[in-house]
Amino acid sequence: MVVWFLGKSGSGKTFFGKKLYFKIKSSFPNTVYLDGDELRSAISEDLSHSEEDRHTSEKRRSRLCKLLSDQEIYVICSGISNVPEIRDWNKNNIKNYLEIYLKTTKETLYNRDPKGLYKKYLQGEITSIVGEDIKFNEPISPWLEIDNNPENKFDADFFIDEVVSKLIKNNIIK
Repeated sequence: MVVWFLGKSGSGKTFFGKKLYFKIKSSFPNTVYLDGDELRSAISEDLSHSEEDRHTSEKRRSRLCKLLSDQEIYVICSGISNVPEIRDWNKNNIKNYLEIYLKTTKETLYNRDPKGLYKKYLQGEITSIVGEDIKFNEPISPWLEIDNNPENKFDADFFIDEVVSKLIKNNIIK
């Protein structure tokens, strides 16, 4: 199984990915969590943030997730995942590939901005930000789509419990 949290920077991918990981790790010790930023420094530090290099980085991440999943390791992965062709490849090549799209407004992202990327972008200090000067390609028919904006008053723990329940009910984790 690969549960893939995707969305723009600041949408909550790492937050929810780690929550799910810690929720199921004790019952399913063959679970790993792969964070997009950590993976970039581990297997893609030779790449820039250009669209072409982002594509290469995403391809590497997908292949790693498949490799681990094929060895019966439960994988939880977080990443912007902006390349529709790679998401399609994942759906066609990874057994039990499940996308969870964290949808957020630009205002929410600007207010959160945990890495200061949007502030730097708006000040002209950096470029190549997905959703700004790189178009964000929203996923088509993700397994789950979550409106992760503050006005939604979203209960993260309840959501993670629902995801785990759905995984067990559908015999994805046993």
